[in-house]
Amino acid sequence: MRVLLLATKYFGVGGAEAYTRMFAQAIAADGVRVEILSFLDGEMSDRTAPGPYLGHAGARSTRGARLRFLVDAVRRGRGYDLVVCSHVAVAPVGQLIHRVFRVPYLVFGHGIDVWGALDARRRAALRGAARVVAVSHFTGRVLALEQGVAEDRVTVVYPAVDPVLLGAAADEVDAPRDGAVATLLTVARLSAQERYKGCDVVIGALPDVIAGAGPVRYVIVGEGDDRPRLEALARQRGVADRVVFAGRVQRDGLAAWYRACDVFVMPSVATRRPDGWTGEGFGIVYLEAAAFRRPVIAGAGGGAPEAVEHAVTGLVVDGADGRAVAAAITTLVRDPVARARMGAAGRLRVLDQFTFDRFRTEVAAVVRGAARGGVS
Repeated sequence: MRVLLLATKYFGVGGAEAYTRMFAQAIAADGVRVEILSFLDGEMSDRTAPGPYLGHAGARSTRGARLRFLVDAVRRGRGYDLVVCSHVAVAPVGQLIHRVFRVPYLVFGHGIDVWGALDARRRAALRGAARVVAVSHFTGRVLALEQGVAEDRVTVVYPAVDPVLLGAAADEVDAPRDGAVATLLTVARLSAQERYKGCDVVIGALPDVIAGAGPVRYVIVGEGDDRPRLEALARQRGVADRVVFAGRVQRDGLAAWYRACDVFVMPSVATRRPDGWTGEGFGIVYLEAAAFRRPVIAGAGGGAPEAVEHAVTGLVVDGADGRAVAAAITTLVRDPVARARMGAAGRLRVLDQFTFDRFRTEVAAVVRGAARGGVS
């Protein structure tokens, strides 16, 4: 069996890209040959792949790069048993390959990419897929409703924690305390388009947290065009000395930051606005923190509540309510017993439900089913 995986940015640093790479690894682990064609180049230094990497069309999205990607994908399309489209943006290419060579295709639905209005081509490509793989039940329900995809064509495959990262967390114990200073951590892309992740809300809440729980340090791992605004907000709120912008960290460097924190916090807000949806499709970083036995604070909307079990592995709050976020942080900073209990529960939940072995089994089933069930 041969699978062609069409990626938007295979070596990108975001959660959707990480899901794509793990999906490719799971396909290969099932004994299937997977070949990868990416639209754009990525930022990762590690360029290993579980199958042949066929290259990319360019460093940024241009009309020429889009045309090169389309031509290359269709030229290569014959002879595969399945095309996997890692994002709805490349789904029309998968549909074209299906029409030309009768190769079935499946499409990933990550979150806001499929929650709101789509152009006719992408919507038709979703509807024509043999299978749509959603990263959460919330995403699955919304895309079925909004895009008119038949519910029996949608399969939820939750992300898994990277086995290397999970192994690095194996011997982790209760969250540390650096003297009297508790460390809060967010791992997120600092994009103006992704302000819903709530870094600004956490920064705004810090004065109340400090007043209620004592000194804290807030570390933000990630980079993007919204960083200057967040830095200015920290100065405005008088907490610039309490906020550390750690910048972009490669995957193999994340373990040190998870170990260094006491509480992981990313109070994402999921809401429908006139210009489209915002929100977290799932949030693999919640599970990564839980793997290190860290309690998690998440926002109440989107797929985040499927990653964090309220009052068991962390706290789920209204991410738009700064006071609620401050109260949740204060509660966990002041209660080491609760932190240890939630952290231990989070680790057990990851080992029970979010391992690569579980992911591989589910991916094998959906890939082989889609390869047998192509539709026009």
